[in-house]
Amino acid sequence: MKKKLSVLLCAAMVAASLAGCGGSSGAKTETTAAEASQGGQESAAEGKILTYAISGEPETLDPTMNNYSNSSILLQNLFSGLFQLEADGTLTNAMCDTYTVSDDGLVYTFTLKDGLKWSDGSDLTAADFEYTWKRTLSPELASPAAWELFYIKGGEEYNKGEGSVDDVAVKAVDAKTLEVTLNNPTPYFLYLTAASNFFPVKKDVVEGEQVWTKSGDTYVCNGAFVISEINPQSSYVMVKNPYYFAADSVKLDGVKMVIIESAEAALSAYNSGEIDAMGDSLVATQALQQYGDSDELHRFDKIGTRYYDLNCENEYMTPEVRRALAMGLDRKTICEAAVPSKPQPALAFVPHGIPYEGKTDDFRTVVGDLISEDKEAAKQLLADAGYPNGEGLPTLKFIITNTQENKDVAQVMQAMWKENLGVQVEIVTFESKVYWDELYAGNFDIAFDGWTGDYLDPDTNLNCFTQDRTYNQNRWNGEKALQYDSLIKECRSLADNNKRMELFTEAEKLLMDDMPILPLYYLNASLLVKPNVTGMTKNANGHTLFRGADKT
Repeated sequence: MKKKLSVLLCAAMVAASLAGCGGSSGAKTETTAAEASQGGQESAAEGKILTYAISGEPETLDPTMNNYSNSSILLQNLFSGLFQLEADGTLTNAMCDTYTVSDDGLVYTFTLKDGLKWSDGSDLTAADFEYTWKRTLSPELASPAAWELFYIKGGEEYNKGEGSVDDVAVKAVDAKTLEVTLNNPTPYFLYLTAASNFFPVKKDVVEGEQVWTKSGDTYVCNGAFVISEINPQSSYVMVKNPYYFAADSVKLDGVKMVIIESAEAALSAYNSGEIDAMGDSLVATQALQQYGDSDELHRFDKIGTRYYDLNCENEYMTPEVRRALAMGLDRKTICEAAVPSKPQPALAFVPHGIPYEGKTDDFRTVVGDLISEDKEAAKQLLADAGYPNGEGLPTLKFIITNTQENKDVAQVMQAMWKENLGVQVEIVTFESKVYWDELYAGNFDIAFDGWTGDYLDPDTNLNCFTQDRTYNQNRWNGEKALQYDSLIKECRSLADNNKRMELFTEAEKLLMDDMPILPLYYLNASLLVKPNVTGMTKNANGHTLFRGADKT
């Protein structure tokens, strides 16, 4: 799959237009969101309901605020962008019928499909995209995902309070035509439009008196499913959206997402028939042992990396200490002993599957490993920093989310640092929502993190650590951080892909030299699915898709 993604990217980028997905837009009579939800619930109760387990509470149901994994599972099924990313890395048309690009690569003109509807039956138009993209960039909203829209001319200036919303170069020319002007040619821009932060939201719903994401009665979306029930810490019920542009192709009447934090409890629920499927961290050691050779287990590659933030603001977390922590681990042992999916160890940040333009091999293969696992050299770095054998270094606070896999991995890392370097580490676990609050507050020395890219270019990974990224929680600063910013910024202004790849290589080497983050392994994904369920898959970002699923 990794090589296939690189090949398919090239084909997708040069296409003048993309084949549309067929299907009915549903009935034309308008209903309220509440009526649509209630009608869907009744239908779903009598029809095909797939029960799927997730490991934690969705962090947000607002796509313009999304930067999280659990939320993405729901949002990718509740909303549709201009395009949608498939399992094989290709793009297919969603809201977009056709598009054109100007000769200089800066102006994209999208023509929407006929008869597009919101889940409440009202018309969806190009103005909804203009409103949403400008809303995401609004400094008042403070979206953690606003940076993804900085490609749009005037977007970054508006977000930083240095420009006006009127300067943001996205406009609805008419009800079906959306025109977008970019700062620089961006060959992967279409891939961006398939990400949740580019999904449209409905203005009158978002700006209504009630918080629209808290109830199925107020929730309006445009994807294959619509929320009908929200039961915090318990379950989220999605029912088929009759107004989805390809509603005829959706076979399920609904999906019940149940929250099961324990992998053991999830496996028990699967074995007893309480759930039909589960994925990712819930498919842990016992599940893999039981179903490893079964057709019920499905494996997928992802363009992502599990890494750990190292808090650069803490004075004792110097570059030498950070490099020592990275070099003092045996990633292969960690992956084999503590990670059920047995992923590939990460000795750099950019994962496999990201193309190196102009080469047949991918970026990771061309650039190679950038971290040396050498505990003697790591001990010397600690000594050079003034902490021989870890003496004098405070006990490091290591925060993680409270899944069993994360605990197992952290404990192995903790033991290795103690044995190899004499470094003491305290592991502190949090429920998902509380965890992110702790991370954003900087209450850590080492913090669990990870990133899965949105498009097939090194930029999707390496731009995570620029100074303007709200997602960047390692608090990296100083001369090398500014140099890194400059390299990434220059890459975004170049049309010469060979030069871009050279600069991305330089940037990643700088990142791994100063080590504000500690890569551990490259992400993969698993689904455990009952034999009577077909068509479930994950896209290249690792998000579970239900729009093609069926249950017999």
